[in-house]
Amino acid sequence: MTERSRSAIPIVGAGIGGLAVGLALARAGFDADIFERTTRFEEVGAGIQLSANALLVLERLGVFGLVCSASTAAEAVTLRDARSGKAIAHVPVTSREGSGYLVLHRADLHRALAEAVASEPRLELHTGVELTGLSADGGRAVLRLKRDGREFERAHPIAIAADGARSAAVSSLGLAPARPTGRVADRFVVDQGAASPALAASIEAWLSSGRHIVTYPVRGGRLLNIVVIGPDKTEPPSGEALWSGLAAPLGEALRRARYLGRWPLLSAPAKRRLVHGGALALVGDAGHAMPPFAAQGAAMAIEDAYVLAQSLCLEPDPRLALRRYEAERLPRLARLRSRVAFHRFVYHLPRPFSFARDAVLAMRSPSSLRDDLAWLYDWRP
Repeated sequence: MTERSRSAIPIVGAGIGGLAVGLALARAGFDADIFERTTRFEEVGAGIQLSANALLVLERLGVFGLVCSASTAAEAVTLRDARSGKAIAHVPVTSREGSGYLVLHRADLHRALAEAVASEPRLELHTGVELTGLSADGGRAVLRLKRDGREFERAHPIAIAADGARSAAVSSLGLAPARPTGRVADRFVVDQGAASPALAASIEAWLSSGRHIVTYPVRGGRLLNIVVIGPDKTEPPSGEALWSGLAAPLGEALRRARYLGRWPLLSAPAKRRLVHGGALALVGDAGHAMPPFAAQGAAMAIEDAYVLAQSLCLEPDPRLALRRYEAERLPRLARLRSRVAFHRFVYHLPRPFSFARDAVLAMRSPSSLRDDLAWLYDWRP
């Protein structure tokens, strides 16, 4: 084992969270090895939203320019009645100081992070490596890994797991897995030329009883991303049943759209700790998967990455550093979880209760609606 491999911090998972934490560690002066189970990255998923809190971190990591070049900027989310198309409210999504909000394809964000990792000498990305076991106690994390049928171990004072909601690290520790929420996301894309101009350049959330639909541009505006979030049923929606009863521009976009697939929405246990055995830190969905009713999944992983690296800089003792990371992140995640639950309830109200919701929102100014989310978007590490 080389001197570098002895000192490099092991990271499990090379998704958005794993790549972001690798970059954050490198920018802070640490070496890291990132282990990824797959052998090649594919364009998984579709759209993603990045608010000011995440963009600030991406700027500090040196990837903001790459991300911007593949993004579309937004200033507000328009809430609409899914049946009539009537605007209910316009909710500003910029920070108080005017920092922006971007929408883009998940693969474009991942590509920007991967390019930055590839050019960073402090980082090594190892693909085709599977985590087969993990122990974390006594101030030491031991990872059992397998590549090309051969097993090997990596031991370090700390390790980081950023391997998603179905985390192998979480499973190896015997922790309760993330559970289905009873909701799924059916994802579609449609060429912008086939979509209504009314949908082309903004974020729209179309609310109805039991489900809601989100639309926004990706791929620099060439495609319209459509996400239908509703109850978990045995068959994905298709045919006329998918778009009947919806406002004309939305229904027509769905009629022309290409179906990408169904993603079950999972939620990690609310009381899950982010640090285990004083030696393993969980980042992103591995630690706190939750439904996307506040569009903060990627943002929270990116925040985690920066706070963890910052904590390791400020505390020479790795155990104290991980404790500091957890103490800073848990209250914020608990507050976000409450907001997610609120949005889930409000977005899916049936009639006549939705009439009362719409009336209350109509009475509020955009600035007051923005203030409701100031704690989220105005975050600074």
